[in-house]
Order: sequence, then structure tokens, then C-alpha cells
Amino acid sequence: MEPNALVECAYELMRALKEELAERKTVTPAFILLHDLDCEVLTFSPRLFASAEGKAAVARAFRNRALQTAAHGALMGLDSFCFIPDLTAMREANPRLVRAAAGAGIDALIRSGLGQKSEGLSVTLQTPSFHLLVQQLYARGENSIVFGELRTFDSRNLPMEAAGLFSIYGAHHVTRG
Repeated sequence: MEPNALVECAYELMRALKEELAERKTVTPAFILLHDLDCEVLTFSPRLFASAEGKAAVARAFRNRALQTAAHGALMGLDSFCFIPDLTAMREANPRLVRAAAGAGIDALIRSGLGQKSEGLSVTLQTPSFHLLVQQLYARGENSIVFGELRTFDSRNLPMEAAGLFSIYGAHHVTRG
């Protein structure tokens, strides 16, 4: 599958998740493996996402299936909290503090004054050659969902770490210059 087609798949999944959230006020996590001519959707019990062990089990199962089927790309769509970095504060902070807080997680970054947390939809596209992260921030209004900023991070344009727990292709990936 061509890189542009893979990226289109990521944006199409984001559109579907936004519609689902606006309509039902909830989002079913999406796990999709992209192949040459088709795709494979994997489903997991929502209860698994309630614990670290459950999330690790989902990550293992998804990673193993991606490697077994030699998928060209892996798409994950989740509704969770997104971290909005305060880039000025990060630049001015001690680099060791930033690394330590980042290693400890989003809450530590926020406690350190390096950003804030917002509800958001995240779609991650992982391929052997690049990663793409699309985030659609939102807030819950009285009777509606109010969508805010749409952000895209592409490892072909910006250095980006692997997707952590759900990293399929490992931390060593090739970026195009």
C-alpha cells in the first residue's frame, strides 16, 4: 500500500471516530491491520482497557497478529486523554526534568508545568518506515461534543518516538529526509 493511501486510511478512521463520538458520546477502540488489497479489523473486550495487564495483553495480541500477517501498516483509534505540550516551558526547563517527567507519563509532565491534558481522539498509523499520529481534541458541551484543534505529527517531517505500548514495528524505524 502506498504511503499516501495509508495516510488516507488514518484520516478516514479519524472521521469515523468523530462521527461515532458525536452520535453516541462514546468510541469503540479500533484496531486495523492494513494489507496490500484488504484490511483486517481486530476487536477486543472493552474490559481489557481497564487495567495495565489488559492493555499489555491487547498490545501483544495486536503486535503478534501484525507480524504474522506481514501487515503494511497498523491503525489504532482510541478515545483518551491527549497531552498538549507547552513547548516554551519545555524549552526553558532542565532537559533532565523533561526526560524524567516524560518517562513517568502524562500526569508527571502536567505536574511539572510542561503542558496540559485534554480529551481527544487519537489515531496512530504505524508502518515499518514512518509513524503518523492524528489527534482531534474535544470538550463536552451541555448537550454536544465541541471539537477543537486537529493535530498531525508525521515522523517524515518531525522526529517522533514509537507509539510505546502499541508499537508494532519497534523503536527503530526509517524516516525519509
